[in-house]
Formats: sequence, C-alpha cells, structure tokens
Amino acid sequence: MKKLIITGANGVGKSHFADKLVLARPEIPVISFDAIKLQKHWQQRPRDEIDAALVEALDTEEWILEGGPSLLAKAIETADALVWLDPPEHVRAWQLATRPWKHFGRTRPELPPGNIDWPWQQYKFALRSLKNRSRFRAYISDVFNSEDRLQKWRCRNESDRIAVVTQWASAQGR
Repeated sequence: MKKLIITGANGVGKSHFADKLVLARPEIPVISFDAIKLQKHWQQRPRDEIDAALVEALDTEEWILEGGPSLLAKAIETADALVWLDPPEHVRAWQLATRPWKHFGRTRPELPPGNIDWPWQQYKFALRSLKNRSRFRAYISDVFNSEDRLQKWRCRNESDRIAVVTQWASAQGR
C-alpha cells in the first residue's frame, strides 16, 4: 500500500490525519489538493491547471493525497487505498468553528502562501459547506461503495482512525 487518498467534507480533519499517517511512514509524501487548487487570496486555479497538476503529482510511486471529494474522479484510479473521514456532524461543525482561530491571521501549513484564515471569511465558507453535507456524503458514499479493488476505511471516530494508522504503518514495504 503506497498510494492513499484521504477524503471527506470540509472540516473533518483530512490534513491533520495525513500528518498522523506521515508519522507512521515518513518516507511517503503528502499531497494537499487545496495546495494544488488554490492560488493567493482563496482564488482557485483554472480547472485545466488543477487537473494537470494533480495528474503530475499522482504520477509518482508513493503518496498520501488529502482533499475534498472533487479529487476522487481523477485520483481514484491510481490509488491503493481510500480513507473516508466521516465524523458526526456536530464534531465537524465544531472543527469548522474552531479552525479559523487556530491559524488566525496566518496561512495553514497545507495551503499555499497568501490564503489567510480570517474567522468571518471562514465562517461563511463553513456555513456553505455544512449546507451541502448531504451532497458531499452521497457522492463519497457512491465512490466508496463502488470501489472493490481498494483497501477502504470509513472513519466515524477516533478509534477508527487509530485502526487505519496501525494498518498503514504495518503496510510498510508492501
């Protein structure tokens, strides 16, 4: 297992979870889909640039790709494993509410420079994201359930996440 996708809706902890997986296997790089998609000031790159950069990033032997469900269409074919982070909505809402304060006035480590967390801006985004939760969940569920060749995990809580880290660490060299 050398190519792992971590997906889920906004605020589920994809970047944080990728950091935990890297601790278990530090030789495998993390690819942040947000870093591929974004320019400065939260402006998205043109779709063709995003697709080309993603294909280039995935054309390597090992990676952990973390990002929202829109990456699945391009990345699922090259992956060995898929992690769907799907905590209860109250957990996700809390994480979305507290995230802008953790990096207040700064750019989060997984983002390109110039994408600064300001609470008001992030709260507008969080509300839109929470409103679209059923659409995100339905799409990820369809992809998750239709993929039989991948190692898959759906993580609803911390013990699910610990199980993934344990299996990921033991898959070293395979």
